[in-house]
Amino acid sequence: MLVGRRMTKDPKTVSPDASLAQAADIMRENRINHLPVVEGEKLVGILSDTDLRNASLASGGAPEGEEDRARERRVRDVMKTEVWSLTPEDSVEDALLIISRQRFGALPVLSGERLAGIITKIDLLNAFVDVLNLEEVGLRIEVFLSPDLDRFEELIRALKGSQAGIRSCVITPEKGTERMVALLQLDTIDGPGVLRALRAKQFEVAGPATLS
Repeated sequence: MLVGRRMTKDPKTVSPDASLAQAADIMRENRINHLPVVEGEKLVGILSDTDLRNASLASGGAPEGEEDRARERRVRDVMKTEVWSLTPEDSVEDALLIISRQRFGALPVLSGERLAGIITKIDLLNAFVDVLNLEEVGLRIEVFLSPDLDRFEELIRALKGSQAGIRSCVITPEKGTERMVALLQLDTIDGPGVLRALRAKQFEVAGPATLS
């Protein structure tokens, strides 16, 4: 899945010469937590709600008189200028890894030097909700397989025989072992029937099946 398909296109932006009060108003009115800072179409920084709080912009958080002075400070005074970015052709998995490892809330997306969009933690969560089809009613099970996946096709046939269609399937290594685990979302609510069918074929299924 590509970043370009999940990012917010044409995001709200702010000029480095805008006041922090103006930036705060944009964030509040649009219910966003990050603003790319641009000069023309070129990205020069990023501003977060945390940056604003750290600049004593929060109401009641500064001594008398200082809050007004803080609100008149410029965006360029507090924005982050060393900005990690992605391209629309990068993978959502890469975006998730960077955001998780670097503890970012969002990443700008550039096409050349032009700002093309922004991808946030919420965008990434929604992407994986869609990929895993979590909003649909169905059955979630975990089936353990050998590293060579030599029984995967047999697993598919067993599910088909139990009248359980696959809505999503993610195969990943099981942490701390040499096995693989297939995380399956099925279009059935007959958990006991699916378990019986798979265990009759000697598949190892993790615990009771759960209905989502």
